[in-house]
Amino acid sequence: MLDEFARYTALQRDQMPLAMLLVYLKRKGGFVQLNQIWRELGPTGGGPFWNQTTLINKLDKLERLGVVVMEKRILPSPRAEAKKKTNTFYRLSPATPLYPYVYGMLKIYKEEQDRYSSQLVDKPLDHLCRLAGRSSASDPLIGRELEVAKELISEVFSVGGDEVRMMIKERMVRKGMIRDRKRASPEEKPEEKAKAEKRENLKAKVGKAKRPTRRKRKEAPGQKESE
Repeated sequence: MLDEFARYTALQRDQMPLAMLLVYLKRKGGFVQLNQIWRELGPTGGGPFWNQTTLINKLDKLERLGVVVMEKRILPSPRAEAKKKTNTFYRLSPATPLYPYVYGMLKIYKEEQDRYSSQLVDKPLDHLCRLAGRSSASDPLIGRELEVAKELISEVFSVGGDEVRMMIKERMVRKGMIRDRKRASPEEKPEEKAKAEKRENLKAKVGKAKRPTRRKRKEAPGQKESE
């Protein structure tokens, strides 16, 4: 599939439209209606496509290559609910080897303080093919995508691998995706807090039962003498 895609990209005199289409579908994530794609990537949305036929042809070719998935849906007509109309939807296929590396075509730069923007690298489709070609077929898809994300974060913030992993972990903790065991407060762990309190109460009861009173400690020698 990669070889076929590379041959197709070699025929593109301008790689930007196709590259922007892939980035767009990746950002959308799920299925996007053809009309919406044209509206946002066509001249109205300031996109790279000036002809709807060109957009459709590229989507059809990407579908044949297995890069995108096409789906037909019958939906009510917006003008008359009684009528139904067939609509075409597209999405980037997660199964394609290109999927984890689509964002690798972007170069991130700093515009202002804490504000970043992105633009396509030179010859983005060639760059995408190189990234995907380096991967091993046995690598898990999510693992390969994570490695690309780490490289991108490292380049943007000029930090090492350990710092990148810490940044990813801190963000996941803030979003509630994972829990930081070291920083989690007792309030965040009600079950563990209840167990700890139960253990403390049990220890206190056992301690009171075994600990002799002051009076008994004083009477102890006299009792031994009378015996």
